[in-house]
Amino acid sequence: DVLNRLNPSYFRQAQPQAGAYRDPDPRLQAQKARYLSKYIFPLQYGLSNVFSQPSAAKETYKQPNFADREREIELFGTCKTPKRLKDVLVLLDKMIWRHGKCHYKLLRDTVCPSKVDKLQVIARASLIFAHRSRQRTTRRWTAASYW
Repeated sequence: DVLNRLNPSYFRQAQPQAGAYRDPDPRLQAQKARYLSKYIFPLQYGLSNVFSQPSAAKETYKQPNFADREREIELFGTCKTPKRLKDVLVLLDKMIWRHGKCHYKLLRDTVCPSKVDKLQVIARASLIFAHRSRQRTTRRWTAASYW
């Protein structure tokens, strides 16, 4: 979900014309990589994580939603990237870029072809064939009654 917010893979923009390609902004790419690193390594940034949740014995425990950290990151504000994560940012940038380039639907249809899709194509073809054959017989009948 986070990767789709940073670089959507399903809804692509139209292909640029020849010569109209622009390199992506390096600052924006670095910002996206840092943002993703806050999701992957929350403890390094001082954000809450699964392993450091305070537990109250008398209160009912409500599991926080760690899949969506938007509000927590916004409240935490900007912070310096830890040194130990600087080398990882390059890998995260590559991961975001590759996620945007991957054709997931084509890959899914190649690896796991759907039998339902094939049946729907066959059903459509048979409906079209039946409709055309009805049109031909109707035309002959109409032409015969006309003479």
